[in-house]
Amino acid sequence: MSFLIKRNKKYHLCWYQGKKTCPVCNGKKVIAGKVCKRCRGSGEIALLHKKSISPDRQTALEYKTEVDRKFFRRELGLTDTKKTWASFVEEYLAYSKANKRPKTHLIDKGALENFSNVIKPNLLRNITPYHIEQWKQERLKKVNPTTLKFDLCQLKAAFSKAVEWGYLEKNSAKNVKLIKIPQKAPRFLSKEEIKKLLLVASGQMKNIIQTFLYTGFRLGELINLRWQDIDFKRREILIQAHDDFQPKDYELRVISLHNVLLKELYPIRKTEGYVFKNSVDGKLDASKLRKEFLRILKAAKVNRCTIHDLRHTFASHLVMSGVDLRTVKEVLGHSSITTTMIYSHLSKSHVKKAIDKLSYNL
Repeated sequence: MSFLIKRNKKYHLCWYQGKKTCPVCNGKKVIAGKVCKRCRGSGEIALLHKKSISPDRQTALEYKTEVDRKFFRRELGLTDTKKTWASFVEEYLAYSKANKRPKTHLIDKGALENFSNVIKPNLLRNITPYHIEQWKQERLKKVNPTTLKFDLCQLKAAFSKAVEWGYLEKNSAKNVKLIKIPQKAPRFLSKEEIKKLLLVASGQMKNIIQTFLYTGFRLGELINLRWQDIDFKRREILIQAHDDFQPKDYELRVISLHNVLLKELYPIRKTEGYVFKNSVDGKLDASKLRKEFLRILKAAKVNRCTIHDLRHTFASHLVMSGVDLRTVKEVLGHSSITTTMIYSHLSKSHVKKAIDKLSYNL
């Protein structure tokens, strides 16, 4: 039950909820061999909460009545101060598995388990921004800044959910700064390097490389591509969810089927199944595909390139061909134009022309 007090001509709503360490005995329960009178030997006292309402008594009383009603109906969302970190992690990972993509769930699991191993927290409410900064420093010793940034984002999301579920009053990670990562121009293949790759590659691997180059697929999108996703009549490829696959951001995306891919894929078309398969007619294995791609790179004498760089190659050559960044964003399936801006340095011809127009008539 809440109550009102008046301070400085303004009414404040007060209520007791949760516990805090007794300030008299500092949680020791006894003082000079005698039971602490303030906490009566428990080491804890009730935690007083205050909320400023209004200088008008009637308004304050109406607000109090509403709060009391919600409190008894458990709608107030007051924090569970005894919630343990371990039980919260278990609940959050169950939520993550049910609501997020499998890959994102694994990132959540890895970040939370690593935080648990480094900080070893007991109660959820005892975790402070300082603990998270400690974890950042330890984590950075083992992973690169990009991985740490992803892990910290997942940790922030977990603490945000703890607030939403009523386990915390505020997000302990909210003001913890993300690591700034210097922006680098994406690696993309030149036309000469593309020719080298396609001369060395053959069979299915050649078709795979060409598909990356003419669609800008992510690795998961290519591995999970089915024949029913390709409409040869309309010359379109549909990126969509399947039973064991969810596209990034759960977004449905359509990509035009390039003439080169039409000529390569139409003769080998089927009514169903994966477009690209392993030796036993099943889904491609990502790690094996990467190894085979590395073998082709070495044979073609093309250095410093990954499968994801083929996606960068697709986007970079689009931009250099004069396609605007908004269109490139849609084709790549980026949720924000900010991500697509990494290719902006390739479309500066209009800036150069503007500078060339400058004249001082000297």
